[in-house]
Amino acid sequence: MRYIYSEKDNPMATDYYYETSYLSRDYIPFVPMHTHNFYEIYISLNATIKLAIENTIYDVQKGDILIIPPYTIHQLIMSEPDYLPYVRLVLYVTEECLRTFQFNEYGLLDSLRLAQKNKKYHLRIDDDYEFNSICSCMYRLNNNKNNSEACTELLNRSYILQCMSLICRNIQKDLIPHDIIHVNPLVERILSYINNNYTEDISLDSLKEHFYINKSTLTKEFKNQTSQTIHSYLIMKRISVAKQEMANGLPPSQVYLITGFKEYSTFYRTFQKLEGISPKEFYQHCHRNE
Repeated sequence: MRYIYSEKDNPMATDYYYETSYLSRDYIPFVPMHTHNFYEIYISLNATIKLAIENTIYDVQKGDILIIPPYTIHQLIMSEPDYLPYVRLVLYVTEECLRTFQFNEYGLLDSLRLAQKNKKYHLRIDDDYEFNSICSCMYRLNNNKNNSEACTELLNRSYILQCMSLICRNIQKDLIPHDIIHVNPLVERILSYINNNYTEDISLDSLKEHFYINKSTLTKEFKNQTSQTIHSYLIMKRISVAKQEMANGLPPSQVYLITGFKEYSTFYRTFQKLEGISPKEFYQHCHRNE
């Protein structure tokens, strides 16, 4: 098992990796659509923001928790005015790290996978004590960065266990998302259509016919909302699914056939460009301990 200490080292789902990140700014930054190879636990601590996960845009209030699974496309949506204070707390953690906390029939991944299966990414914890406990654990993890004192890793594991146990218990209590705001119904419909049909030959012409909207309106509305083109989102969706399939054991030579790529060479170049490594290297990283 590889022990990874920073996202800069490109952690895979099979690595033992966790990291916290605290950010405070006077404005909401631009964050493009992206995916991770691990879970992201996102907590908004100040501004009301809009966060897109797959084809849903959430209206995130102070204190809300977003649970973003591995290989899931998400994006912080820019809002007006852009000078609002922005404070957030994030925990990144791999499935392999979470798997080490299994105790008899109790495991953290069960609840997280249940939430993912039901596409329940938004969590609001009504119990202030539990919410503050979650934040406290994440702050402690953040403060322990680069701390080499004895037993620091054991303390960090206790913070992860407490934080994630409280989150998972609340997932079990409530799998119903709150306050989904349809910022742009057309964009959400396009995202949903691509997510459900990414293996097909999707083009602006086909989308125009499907939605009965001219190409200019399609491209303008999508770009204004997501800051990228429809084609770039389609490619990102295909690559995110390819990563999930390879992590589950399907080799690159078969993955490209089920993710909408017509030729392996195109899949290879696209994957290398977006991920910085080849599909084969990604696959080997995911299964090197088998």
